[in-house]
Amino acid sequence: MPVQIDLDALTDTAAAERAFAARDMHTMQIDVPPVQNAPHWHSFDAEFYVLSGHVSLTDAESGVVHECPEGTRVVVPEGTLHAEASVDGYTVLLGTSVPPEQFGDPVDRPPETL
Repeated sequence: MPVQIDLDALTDTAAAERAFAARDMHTMQIDVPPVQNAPHWHSFDAEFYVLSGHVSLTDAESGVVHECPEGTRVVVPEGTLHAEASVDGYTVLLGTSVPPEQFGDPVDRPPETL
C-alpha cells in the first residue's frame, strides 16, 4: 500500500491527538534531526503530522518524492517501503499502531527483509 500525503491537514495539535486516540494509536512528539536515510519499512502502521520544518518522503515503490511542509499529514502503512530526507530536521506528532517498546530492532528494516 502506498504512502498517503495530505497537505494542510493539521488544524490544531489537540485535534490530531484526539484522532490518534480514537483509533487507539500511541502518540508521541519527536524532533527529527537532519536526515537522509535509505529505503526501509516498519513492522507497524505509522501516521504523523509535520509540526515544524520540512521533510521529503520518498515512496520507494513508485519513486515519487512527496514534499511535506508544516501541516502535512503522512500515513505510512506497515510494510511500506519509504525513505525520508530533511536538510534542517523537522518535528512531528507521531501516531503508531503499537507502543514504542514493540517497534522491534531495527526500527528501520531493510528492503530485503520485506
